[in-house]
Amino acid sequence: MATIKKGIKKDAKKALVKVSEKSVKNAIKKTAPPKEAPVKAASSAPVTAGLLSGAVTTESTALDTLYITNESNIQVTLSVNAGAQGQTSNMTITLDDKIIIKNLAGDFGETALGTNIKIAGKVLRIVATIADTSRLTNFTSLTIHLKGGQENSDFPLSKTVDQEGDSADYICRIEFFKS
Repeated sequence: MATIKKGIKKDAKKALVKVSEKSVKNAIKKTAPPKEAPVKAASSAPVTAGLLSGAVTTESTALDTLYITNESNIQVTLSVNAGAQGQTSNMTITLDDKIIIKNLAGDFGETALGTNIKIAGKVLRIVATIADTSRLTNFTSLTIHLKGGQENSDFPLSKTVDQEGDSADYICRIEFFKS
């Protein structure tokens, strides 16, 4: 478990541009699972599924998972929805050590990352701070959409902040793995 925490912390520092080191450390402390609990990847179920059925949903602002690719020349694409209406964001996305976008405010539109065969073994990192600027709710969210690999996948993350105007730090690491 210590290795996972160190890996997430190291990855977050590499991808971090404008988000302060202190806010990342606080995010890691707040989102790290208890020592006995296994690390879980975000499910591909829609964020609203639990909300509509009245079920209690689990909030998470950290993601460390694999995205399965194949040996094709099909492009793998990424898009990211940073919060709902009334939320603001600051997001940095890197692929290995290459910065894809830095200090983006808002959503990241669908962008090709590379072909399945060329992207295998690379690591995608997304670090975002979502500020609750909506008067209607304190709910913040980040949804990552990957297409073109073995299967299309959505990774919904969310956190309800304590007060209007608070922010939540999201730290994501996705490794592209050839099946």
